[in-house]
Amino acid sequence: MGGVDTQRGLRWPASGAGKQSSRRPPMTSRDAPYSAKLGSNTALLVANTDWYLFNFRLNLLKAAEHNGWRVQFAAPDTGYFARLQSQGYTGHVVPLASSSLNPWHELKALIALAHTFRRTRPAVIHLFTLKCVLYGCLAAPFARRARIIGAITGMGHLFTTHSWRTRLLKTPVLVALKLALKIADAHLIFQNSADRDEFVEHRLILFERTTVIRGSGVDCDRFEPAPKPRDNHKRPRLLFCGRLIEEKGIREYLEATQMLRDNGYVFESQIAGAPYPGNPSSLSENEVERLAESNEHSFLGHHEDMATLFKETDIVVLPTYREGTPKALLEAAACGCIIVTTDIPGCQGIVDHGQNGALVEPRNAGAIASALEKILSSTLEERQAMRKCSRAIAIERFSDHEVNRKTLDLYAP
Repeated sequence: MGGVDTQRGLRWPASGAGKQSSRRPPMTSRDAPYSAKLGSNTALLVANTDWYLFNFRLNLLKAAEHNGWRVQFAAPDTGYFARLQSQGYTGHVVPLASSSLNPWHELKALIALAHTFRRTRPAVIHLFTLKCVLYGCLAAPFARRARIIGAITGMGHLFTTHSWRTRLLKTPVLVALKLALKIADAHLIFQNSADRDEFVEHRLILFERTTVIRGSGVDCDRFEPAPKPRDNHKRPRLLFCGRLIEEKGIREYLEATQMLRDNGYVFESQIAGAPYPGNPSSLSENEVERLAESNEHSFLGHHEDMATLFKETDIVVLPTYREGTPKALLEAAACGCIIVTTDIPGCQGIVDHGQNGALVEPRNAGAIASALEKILSSTLEERQAMRKCSRAIAIERFSDHEVNRKTLDLYAP
């Protein structure tokens, strides 16, 4: 199903965006100066996983193309590369790895980025995640006059854990990041004001070189409530969806659901997510095996069809410690799920406490259990009203049409 950008009056299809179409609107006078001023109308999007671009930013690629940009992407080839290419976008394989600390591998990734920049000569380079921002800005001189935009989609393990290794790495990374941002004259997009303020307070970037855009948006045409509500006589279904690492709150979720069962509550629990071996806080292989064998949870692992999964869910729980703006919660809200998550800047606004779910204290399993008890004890009418509120929040605050419009405004010189 196609989407409409009401601000620009443009329509784009849900698939096949990389192919020419006789129905495509002509390039506007606003779009034309891009190539005239910079000698190129190529926009290069760079991420450390092709999965991220396909699942979170595909609609941005489509919107950029329909605004006159020749869209290309650079990422590792981990299974979604061909899917992006099948949409008509030229891809460049770069060996970026989010968890690697091997100096030789990191140097190869930096060199590969520099070669890609020099070969494609883009007018705009859009970098996603903290590591890509660092490497892309360091390689920016090879892109000549390209406009560098960095998207800080979350502060990552470096900012959310306090192990000796992360404390040792944090200072040199911040020094390198400050230098890289200055070299590239980059403009950074943050998903919440708290993350932006931290960068400004660390003097990594000037306030005027920043913009806050809440998340990557959600496709409210694809993610929508089920035509009929789940059978009222079925057990309420809870869902944890996220990487199986401590920072996502998986341990608190498991503890909270056990508290509920001990108090006599009956419900179903599903867990959609995979461990993250590169992160020291990830659940171990043995823990994941025990979870998969458990009778108390349905372990789904990495799940491809989240739209269907959310439609079949009553309550989504994500007790995350820190986020940019979690995409999973935006999708869950669009599907009309009740949401229990933590009271942190990245999740505020997705949940209006007491209206479509609950905001609870981070790292507090008891608070999660209490919030879930209140929801499970509510009437069917009250839960249905919460579902409708979630859907309205997704449409009014987080539609990807508005997010993409604001992002593409930054592409202009």
